[in-house]
Amino acid sequence: MIAGSAIEPRDGYWSERNVRAMGSRAHVLTGDAPEGVIDWAMYELERLEQCWSRFRTDSELSRVNANNGVWTDVSASMLLALTCAADLHRASSGRFDPTILDALERVGYDRTFELVAPGSDTDAPTAGASAPGFGRVEIDEERSRVRLAAGVRLDLGGVGKGLAADLVARGLVDRGTRTALVGMGGDLRARGEPPADGGWDVPVLDPFDETNIAFRFPLVDGAIVTSTTRMRHWTRGGREFHHLLDPATGDSTRTGVAAVVVAAGDAWWAEGIAKSIIVGGADFGLGLVGAAHVRAWIYFDDGRVLEAGTT
Repeated sequence: MIAGSAIEPRDGYWSERNVRAMGSRAHVLTGDAPEGVIDWAMYELERLEQCWSRFRTDSELSRVNANNGVWTDVSASMLLALTCAADLHRASSGRFDPTILDALERVGYDRTFELVAPGSDTDAPTAGASAPGFGRVEIDEERSRVRLAAGVRLDLGGVGKGLAADLVARGLVDRGTRTALVGMGGDLRARGEPPADGGWDVPVLDPFDETNIAFRFPLVDGAIVTSTTRMRHWTRGGREFHHLLDPATGDSTRTGVAAVVVAAGDAWWAEGIAKSIIVGGADFGLGLVGAAHVRAWIYFDDGRVLEAGTT
């Protein structure tokens, strides 16, 4: 739902790279970057995917999930993702909850989305159940370790793409890049000197018709992200599901909210808040927007749009 940003080309100033990462198209655009820095960004995206992916059996997340019930040492990147998830869980009163992995697999999202069959009348999912709850995840920041209670498994997809965009954008600027724009699917993070007065001119697409631009957003040093029920969906037993689950029911959300766009300082925060609004519904979401200090555009199933908050 977020299209590429228009820039004025200057010979030798801009560099860009596209790659598939974390189940999405990753786009890295740099201005006045030292030689080799954009290659670092590609390696960093691969490293972070190896850390957080639930689809790689040898990833760090898979190791953490396999060791539930015992303390497991984790890397700095994993610890950061977990503490970000904990912050979002608290801020959203539990609407954001990474312990939904069993429920995701139960409703059919048990492999990379490209391999999920779009529909089946004979493969009905088993009855839903609530997620165990992030309160059953113990994080020891001083020792950089985590312990999942027995039966708890995590999916960090709700925070990982946004956090990756944040970390890569920050790393590019820290390594001497004058300006950086990192896109991870529907998550966009800008850092450094903007390309023009007013920042990046970001066109945000209509979630119901991606051939149309819903509005344009001036992004300076911050993030704008989209979360939607309309992209990753499938049918089982004659019933439609999508990848955004309510941890209280283990079922795909059915709150009347189809998509949410959020602008905030960091992409990980914006992504988690957007998902929490879809899970909690519009009334809950309006309160969350104010408490989280973000700006949001809430798209309803019936086509209405509600804008709220400031950044």
